[in-house]
Amino acid sequence: MITTTARRMAIALALLATGTARFLNRYLVVPHAPQDYLVRQRVAYGRLARRRAFRAGGH
Repeated sequence: MITTTARRMAIALALLATGTARFLNRYLVVPHAPQDYLVRQRVAYGRLARRRAFRAGGH
């Protein structure tokens, strides 16, 4: 009886650990590197600057 209970508890803990690991991998992903964010911002600002220059040119 003790071994059956221990086995059930071990299986339950293993399932809980597996589910928790899947949840963490899915929802708590590591954010992108700051450098990646800065590159995207630089690209976005470059587009804005081009638009402003185009409008200022009288087009």
